[in-house]
Amino acid sequence: MRIVLSIFAFGLVVSCSRGDVDGQSEPAKPGAMTVAAMPLGPGGSQGSPQRAAAQNIMRFERAEIVDASGFEQPLAASTLFVPVGWQSQGGVFWAQQFMCTNGYNFDWAARSSDGAMSVAILPQVKWETNDYGAAPSTPGCQSAPYTDVRAYLQALVQNWKSGARVIDFRRRPDVERELASYNQRTPMPLGEVRNWVEAGEVLFAFTENGRDMRGSAAAAVVFSSMVTDAGMGPMQALTGFAFPGFGATAPNGQFDFALFEAIRRSIKASPTWTARIANHNYNIGRVALEESQKRAAMIAQSNAEISRIREDAWSAYQESADRRAREFGEALRGVAAYADADAPGGTVELSHMYDNAWRMNDGTYVLTNDPNFEPWRDLGLEGRRLETVK
Repeated sequence: MRIVLSIFAFGLVVSCSRGDVDGQSEPAKPGAMTVAAMPLGPGGSQGSPQRAAAQNIMRFERAEIVDASGFEQPLAASTLFVPVGWQSQGGVFWAQQFMCTNGYNFDWAARSSDGAMSVAILPQVKWETNDYGAAPSTPGCQSAPYTDVRAYLQALVQNWKSGARVIDFRRRPDVERELASYNQRTPMPLGEVRNWVEAGEVLFAFTENGRDMRGSAAAAVVFSSMVTDAGMGPMQALTGFAFPGFGATAPNGQFDFALFEAIRRSIKASPTWTARIANHNYNIGRVALEESQKRAAMIAQSNAEISRIREDAWSAYQESADRRAREFGEALRGVAAYADADAPGGTVELSHMYDNAWRMNDGTYVLTNDPNFEPWRDLGLEGRRLETVK
């Protein structure tokens, strides 16, 4: 399965809406915005806007996630808004180790000036698994047992933050709706291929520099299941592709869901980079398809040749077996088979006690050991010599 990534799964055509913007404490500078980071109150309700404006106003500035080496010049792959003063690092990277995801991947993070809070764009990941013990079919891809988004997210946070402990999980139907076009079912001659999207988010706890921390990680995964049955029982192969995820961390008691969701919603892909990477992915997919078609043609040709050889061998074996059986039966009965186009079935059985057999024009047969026998000279009849059937 080849996924053409057109935009971050967790920044899909979403920017901060006017509902995210509150009063500004000072004139905004170009490229900046002000967001009211209003913590959720009891029951999920927001606190007082007046109180939020007084105590929880945060200024944001635009940050870029840069692809520095994928094309002839550095390109901004995406932009987003982070709090003023936060420091960012990373971007889009290209390397041999990313063969499974078309040669590139994401590793970007921004951290508050005191280092307490952070957000991150987490790498895209592809994996395969099956129930018949085969290795991954795509070069560079891993075998992994993740069959739903929850299992993937649990593994993701363990790799991201060592010792992380998942506290809660929730599905993200809002993200699933944005990616619903991937949900497909395709009948196949020996089974079917089914694609579907799952999106989710986990809340987890971990320790960093001796401090009790909380984090969240969200991701969307496109699963592709191929089930086939060639008469030996069903076999299933499952591929998972996780779009770049979104993560956030903060000290326990300071994790502000509204703030981090505002940052996530500000992610916007660059149209230029999106078009360039889509073309790159298309070319990779086209080459893979062509190679797949070549392999299929070679396999078909090889199978046809093998079938022909087997058929020829079987025919030769059957012919040899039939001949041996015939000759064995003829020996038991003291006869030999001769080719005679005028006889029923094109052959005639005559005694094998003679070296030569002839058919006369009147329909009679002559058997003789005389190598010099001449039908017209010796019998006054026209005739032809018969050959034994091999």
